[in-house]
Amino acid sequence: MQKKWFRVFIFGNTLLPMFLFKKLLPPAARFALRQLFWQTRSWLYTGRKVYCPLCEHSYRTFLPFGNKGERRPQALCPRCHTVERHRLLWLYLLEELHIDRQSFTVLHMAPEPILQKKLKQFKNLNYRSADLESPVAMDKVDIQALPYADASFDLILCSHVLAHVPNDLQALQELRRVLRPGGRLLLQDRMHAALAKTLEQPDAHTPTQRLHAYGQADRFRNYGPDFAQRVAAQGFAVEAVEYALTRTPEEQYRLRLGQQEIIFVATPQAIKKQVSDV
Repeated sequence: MQKKWFRVFIFGNTLLPMFLFKKLLPPAARFALRQLFWQTRSWLYTGRKVYCPLCEHSYRTFLPFGNKGERRPQALCPRCHTVERHRLLWLYLLEELHIDRQSFTVLHMAPEPILQKKLKQFKNLNYRSADLESPVAMDKVDIQALPYADASFDLILCSHVLAHVPNDLQALQELRRVLRPGGRLLLQDRMHAALAKTLEQPDAHTPTQRLHAYGQADRFRNYGPDFAQRVAAQGFAVEAVEYALTRTPEEQYRLRLGQQEIIFVATPQAIKKQVSDV
């Protein structure tokens, strides 16, 4: 087993142990260096076979991505480090919501750096990003207790977040609270087709136990085919959009959108108040 002590980072002509590199540089600076490395490395993959609509570059191949046993070939953009779901969401935002010209007040949970960068450039958007740990998020917040006023946002982006939240139902209630009537919450998460319903293990408390239960130490559940119903139960109307299918097979191959990726479009439903007889 490789010890972290021997992992190194090349800084100029100096080899720094990885633990020292992390200690010396704040998260934002480390991320900026990683981005520089990605951009430099991407020239090795220049070509015309695949195209990333986020960084707007063509390559001879995308890179493999995923955990052991779940590694996907042709998934990761070598320049901006986006994968299938990011490219799919970006196309949906451009083509269906016209995000580049329509006025929206946007909340972006756990922001993907390249997507945040592009959205912040649009003058038609009032944009905020938020996360508890991300070094690039504008606001440090807990999705289970959002600090924003009721009905603050027209559009909320929440991709592959809820499975990593201790109480996802509370998070959904908070997202509904800050969403304006008629607003849209765009959700993405991994769906486990082999499950009959969402898997939650009440006794999986530690990272080691969660790793054994869900395959990732930072997950609190694995979603099954009942995901849409789970969201709807918190006061939403939910539409499951398989947006990759709007493309030809040739376009799907070139963009590597991932046919199993679904965008769940959730809109808040009016809460029916029960009127008691007088």
